[in-house]
Amino acid sequence: MHSFGEGALTVVLRTLRVRLIPPAVFSSTLSVTIMLIAAPMPVAGALVAALPATALPGLLMVCAVLQGAAMAFTFRGLWHHRAAYAPPRTAAGPAASATPSEADAHAA
Repeated sequence: MHSFGEGALTVVLRTLRVRLIPPAVFSSTLSVTIMLIAAPMPVAGALVAALPATALPGLLMVCAVLQGAAMAFTFRGLWHHRAAYAPPRTAAGPAASATPSEADAHAA
């Protein structure tokens, strides 16, 4: 059973994916993402089956460190490419978007 936090995080991640990935390449990017998520599952099953129960805590620690390193690398890449997904800044301030009657009311 999924927890409430996991469900909320799924919604957040789906929303980010839709906003960050351009529509022209969304399907191919999503398929690669799903393959990258699903590919380690058989490997994990084989490792758990092959190792003795006493080695599982060490395996979990190694996997956690590798996952943390992968996330750090990914977020570093996103940080360097943040201009690609940041909304454009406009030179006009809030007064430029106001109608003339609003601008006159604020000046008075």
